[in-house]
Amino acid sequence: MFFKHTTPADAPIMARAVISTCRQNGWSNEIQPQFLRIVFHSLMSYDCDFETLEPISTEEFALAMPEPDKRNEVLDLMLATELLCTSISPEISDAINLWAQKLAIKNNGLALIRDLSKQLVAQAQQDFYRSNYFYDADLSSPNFSQLDQKYGLSATMMTMDASDEVATRYENLQKLPDGTLGRGLWDFYKKRNFNFPGVIGGINEAVAHHDWIHVLADYDSNGIGEMEVAAFSTMATQSESAVMNFLGTLSIFQGGLLKTIVAGAPHLGHDMELINGPERIAIALQRGKEVSIDLVLGIDFFDYAHEPLEDLRRRWNIPAKTA
Repeated sequence: MFFKHTTPADAPIMARAVISTCRQNGWSNEIQPQFLRIVFHSLMSYDCDFETLEPISTEEFALAMPEPDKRNEVLDLMLATELLCTSISPEISDAINLWAQKLAIKNNGLALIRDLSKQLVAQAQQDFYRSNYFYDADLSSPNFSQLDQKYGLSATMMTMDASDEVATRYENLQKLPDGTLGRGLWDFYKKRNFNFPGVIGGINEAVAHHDWIHVLADYDSNGIGEMEVAAFSTMATQSESAVMNFLGTLSIFQGGLLKTIVAGAPHLGHDMELINGPERIAIALQRGKEVSIDLVLGIDFFDYAHEPLEDLRRRWNIPAKTA
């Protein structure tokens, strides 16, 4: 999880742990301490100097934080901090993996950062796309195993077999009144010339789930918007796989190391490097934390497609977007 079990009282130990692995002989990218400063301030009400903060040993950390869930969240933050970078040194990857080993932490993000540090991009794609909450939904599809065998990794994200029934279901959202969730999704796709699920060249229904969240949270589909919706989603669910989605999205759109299999043109990264980029991610994390319903697990947004978007936002305690 991400900031689900840790509390503001844990912030000093968390901060020291992250710099112990990720800062080493200096930050790899100036956005790392900036990101940490803003996230700790916004979510933990904690301020410190991430340039001069003293590191902590694994032994001292283990005594201060014995809870496995909290330890895993600290590791998530280490991974997120390092995946902001355009290159990841094997030394830092090894340091994070060593912490995980000493603290008995199992985390799917460890393989991702290890493979990216070795520039094994194809393997890193496997790490990411097969540990993502989209993949959890793929596995529940009755014909996914056949598609996976035939098309490989593309089947985890894309429509590989056309389905008029599926495409029509999405197209029919046009018939709903303006201001409803369903009409909002239809507009979201049409404005961007996206193909609906069921149409070759479009994403599949598992991935389309996150587009409903784009609409609910009012995030764009550009690089910073994708990072925002991933941050928001990881806080608005109990799904561990949503954390992996957030981590990989940081690497795709900010670090530029992990390559998406969805977009036609490659993303070069640096999309968080806006005047208020890290602030927007912190706000998205905080907004997601406030949500009163799980937006990833056990929800079919078609059940709510006819309802006014603003009513759903109020009912599910989705804070108004401020940035």
